[in-house]
Amino acid sequence: MKWIEVEVVTNNDAAEAVSEKLMSMGAKGTEMIDALEFSRVLKDNIYIDYVDEDFLDRYGTDIIIKAYFSEDRNPVKLSEELGLFLSGITKYMNIGKGEVKYSLRDDNEWKDVWKQYFKPFYLTDSVVIKPGWEAYSPKEKEIIIEMDPGMAFGTGTHETTKMCAVLGKKHINIGDRVLDLGCGTAILAILSAELGASSVLAADIDDAAVKVARKNIDINNQTDIIEVKQDVLSNLPKESFDLIFINIIADVILDISKDIKDYTNNGSRIILSGIIKDRKPEVKERYIGLGFSLIDEMSMGEWEAMVFSA
Repeated sequence: MKWIEVEVVTNNDAAEAVSEKLMSMGAKGTEMIDALEFSRVLKDNIYIDYVDEDFLDRYGTDIIIKAYFSEDRNPVKLSEELGLFLSGITKYMNIGKGEVKYSLRDDNEWKDVWKQYFKPFYLTDSVVIKPGWEAYSPKEKEIIIEMDPGMAFGTGTHETTKMCAVLGKKHINIGDRVLDLGCGTAILAILSAELGASSVLAADIDDAAVKVARKNIDINNQTDIIEVKQDVLSNLPKESFDLIFINIIADVILDISKDIKDYTNNGSRIILSGIIKDRKPEVKERYIGLGFSLIDEMSMGEWEAMVFSA
């Protein structure tokens, strides 16, 4: 079976936005190649063999995002739509080179080659993400999350997800009811269950993400604790949660702020991530204005995360 491979050369600022756009366009799978991130991982975790150094040198400092579409899609129209999207977001962020190209690839190549570069990695100091085909011997007290990456948005390598994981470990209590809004591949939902949450609702508007989330939840034996729904926040049943993850983008975080109180109780914690540095004051002011208290915050690269208490 043949596939259309669309490749976007961008940078760290725009990588998540580009990935989200590709999935919304109907991509069957995505792959992100970030040589700088691989280099940081190798430096911090020298006992894990992540990737060949020639591979790192080949890609320099760019982030390359590859997406795979069925053969019946029009590659010219796909490229044109991406070009318009990239032009539009330059008003809000630096997109780097912003180059788009496409090629026809074989399905077997797609299924096998990308696996060479996805190895176990640390999401936090004690949480390891591993693909199912890789062997890994956990150390004492490590949490292992197994997943099939590259199929939906959110493999855990980006700063926004890492901050959510670090803050989640700090603020989740045993028995908490958790909402993971914009769950992607369900990494945070699965982590919440592993940390002792009594129930987790994982929600996303993207059909592909919901399907992959359910698959990963099943792989990690958490179907009794985690429920997945495809919907926006305002359509979810009005029930309170002890902890809420919202790892999206600042505009969406601001937009849903009007509804968030319907899902909190006295003492609920809200972990916000996906916020670029220059949008932090706006988001902070909005949530404090709604009566929430800022109790924790964190930065990684150009991204910010905050924890509010109801």
